[in-house]
Amino acid sequence: MNHAGTKLIETNRLILRKIELTDADMMFNNWANDEEVSRYMRWQAHKSPDETKVTILRWFSNYENENTYHWGICLKTGELIGSVGVMVTAEYDYKAEIGYCIGRIWWGNGYTSEAIEAVINYMYSNTDIERIEAYHSVENPASGKVMLKAGMVYEGFAKNKYKNIHGFHDCDMYGIIRENWEIKRGRLCSE
Repeated sequence: MNHAGTKLIETNRLILRKIELTDADMMFNNWANDEEVSRYMRWQAHKSPDETKVTILRWFSNYENENTYHWGICLKTGELIGSVGVMVTAEYDYKAEIGYCIGRIWWGNGYTSEAIEAVINYMYSNTDIERIEAYHSVENPASGKVMLKAGMVYEGFAKNKYKNIHGFHDCDMYGIIRENWEIKRGRLCSE
């Protein structure tokens, strides 16, 4: 599979960029310390900016690899409000999963859907990925709305799909394949 790595992406309202160690305080304050944000995540809310720095260092060391895709979601003002990442789950199958989180005060403004759609466009424009998947806890239906708005399609339900500190979660699953992305893209370009 051909890879492109994490490169700068710009949308109407956002800049998606690599997260730097200097972003630790902003990341901690804007979402990483919030138990409501981490409620459905596999990670616990961070207790200190030092814990956030450890996370960033892990991401930062992987940026050297072209198969690493992890962006900070920034408003055009420079405020870092969340993150979105793509993990290639099967090189042979050209398949990846997309995941994201955003600070609570920015929920409901369409920023996450805008970021995800931009990342999907980036992946299909710059790599030979065939399929991108995502899932969310059924207890968090707003996340499914984000996926649909970003162009993904509901594909089914999985019992006990993942586990976090609150236990196992049943999930709704979504996906988009290259052919559907190309059809959608073609319609948008012809309008």
